[in-house]
Amino acid sequence: MKKRVIALLLSAVMIVAMFSACGNSANNTTDSGSTNVTEAATSTPAPTETATAEATPTPVPDSQTGVDETVGFTEAPDLAALVETGELPAVADRLPVASDVMVEQMESIGTYGGSFSFAYTSAGWGTGKPIEEGLFRFKSDGTIEPNVAKGYDVNEDATVYTIYLREGMKWSDGVDFTADDCVFFYDHMCVPQTFGKSLWDCFKVTNPETGEETTASFAKVDDYTFTVTFEYSKPSFLENLAINAKWCYAPMHYHMEILSEFIGEEAAQAKATEMGFADVAAMGKETGYYFWNVSGVPTLNPYVLSTEEGKNDVNGDYYEFVRNPYYWKVDADGQQLPYVDKMEITRISDASQGLLYVLDGTTTVASVGWQDMATLSENAESGGYRIVEWDSSSWSDLPSELQLNQTVEDEDLRALFQNVDFRQALSICVDRDEYANLISDGWSVGRQASPAEGAMGYSEEWAAKWTEYDVDGAKALLEGCGLVMGDDGFYNFANGKDFILNISAFTEAETDDQAQVLMKYFKEAGINCTYTPVSKDLLNENLPANKVECLLGPVAPAETVSIALRPDTLVPVRNYACWYGQVGNWYTSGGTEGVAPTGDLLELCNLYDELKATIDTEKRNEIALQMLQLHEDNIWIIGYMAPTSVLWAIDDKLMNFPERSIYSDEFRGLGIAHLQCCYFAE
Repeated sequence: MKKRVIALLLSAVMIVAMFSACGNSANNTTDSGSTNVTEAATSTPAPTETATAEATPTPVPDSQTGVDETVGFTEAPDLAALVETGELPAVADRLPVASDVMVEQMESIGTYGGSFSFAYTSAGWGTGKPIEEGLFRFKSDGTIEPNVAKGYDVNEDATVYTIYLREGMKWSDGVDFTADDCVFFYDHMCVPQTFGKSLWDCFKVTNPETGEETTASFAKVDDYTFTVTFEYSKPSFLENLAINAKWCYAPMHYHMEILSEFIGEEAAQAKATEMGFADVAAMGKETGYYFWNVSGVPTLNPYVLSTEEGKNDVNGDYYEFVRNPYYWKVDADGQQLPYVDKMEITRISDASQGLLYVLDGTTTVASVGWQDMATLSENAESGGYRIVEWDSSSWSDLPSELQLNQTVEDEDLRALFQNVDFRQALSICVDRDEYANLISDGWSVGRQASPAEGAMGYSEEWAAKWTEYDVDGAKALLEGCGLVMGDDGFYNFANGKDFILNISAFTEAETDDQAQVLMKYFKEAGINCTYTPVSKDLLNENLPANKVECLLGPVAPAETVSIALRPDTLVPVRNYACWYGQVGNWYTSGGTEGVAPTGDLLELCNLYDELKATIDTEKRNEIALQMLQLHEDNIWIIGYMAPTSVLWAIDDKLMNFPERSIYSDEFRGLGIAHLQCCYFAE
């Protein structure tokens, strides 16, 4: 398998992305006194002091804020027709003022027309990430740039962030977007948890002396300016914001008409029933958190869910996202984006059906697997598509990652799972060479779950740790853990209780093959096991309820470009990942709930607290490395195969789609492709 070193991103993130919020100057203003805020065109360059990448990502150009007032804006023909009939204001009146409009830089200037065609098993984040618009966004070099926000200032000790918005910007329904919408989102949706999510860590800061946690305060300065203030330094706020809170705004005019805080419980329940939701909580979650999948909710995205009957239900077999007439970005020629008219989404039953859609040229952009590479290559010309390869930020092949719940309810299992020798036994009892050949058809190799080459914390020793196949050694470790071989050839607890490793997964992850191969190895080592794939919804209920003993597959996996920026899969900062279980509750509740950690897991939490309270770059890097060392020592997440690159089948006529990039949740997956800039060649 080719090595895919993503040094441009991963080696730079810990040095650049964590600290660019502080910048070289505490206040980014001109000497004249007029605010010249940090804007997209001034994002910090990434250092290149680590290993040279074998294939570097296609650079994401800096965007630009403002155009000359003499520039004439143009629009898509379908919108021009609506202007002609008086159904829409002129394009210049729908965009921000000329000095604040966002200009996307791209490889080539596009033309209007056509439709994206996608095939998904379900909506969720699959429809959200490609069109999501955050206040700030990551570039593929690991820096952030203003997006919905025009820019920002930050004071010397990183306690006050002043964020500037784009004057004249509008929601998709034509209502003005202002600072009120950002303050409202925080005060009336995040803090009271109206959409069912606990307050994100990006809004919290720890007292460096007492460890006490305090939360941010938002304040409106004027219609296009607001401040975020912390009691103590928060140097990574903007990066954390781009990962956690993402958009950090909500249409106040819409939510004030449905939230019980404003219209009362009875009226809110009636509104929920009218919209087809079971209760107010469900309405709050869908309209506040998964808002793009609810028809009629105003957004700032390039595409909005259709309001047309038969095309507006994401639970149906077919639905559409149509062009936002008030979208606030243009190209260098003044053409309002997006270029492509709409997104057409067809529901499919499984990945095999999606492959058929790729082969016959139905889909425009589709994620495909290496196991189908031969078939895809053979049919590329007739199907009218090309294969694009992106790098991955995963620590290992995600469907092959195994997590043991360190706080599992059963006391015997908990003691066993917390024993590092048991995890080593589960690791070395698998023949990774054979496993990788079987699962990837030779496209990957065996590996331990560990940071990608070029990333902070990477080492060949970690990647190879506990990877040598040794069944006898595994059995010796199991017996050292106190397990006793039974007459049936499987180990039991010394107290006579049966030991069974119950492996869970979710159906859509399609981990059946991985599970069957791993269980063969486990049973050969004397470990009796079961495998139960369930729906994602049921798994999402079972995980926070501490009902999952062992998890296989891509659910809160070890997948991040930076342990400091997105720690929740690698540090128990909330009730999220299976491996740390109820320690997440303990951490978020300040020790009043959940299960208290001990040993290295407690040290990991303490180090994270120290990291949050530290401003100095060198010290933060030092702490982050200590956190990663604890993971290397303990292997809380077991990997069996190296991650393969992410493959896309792309319509041959689609232009401006990045030929190289990094697929990561921080970069919002497909969102880093900036689909609003893509177009079809004539």
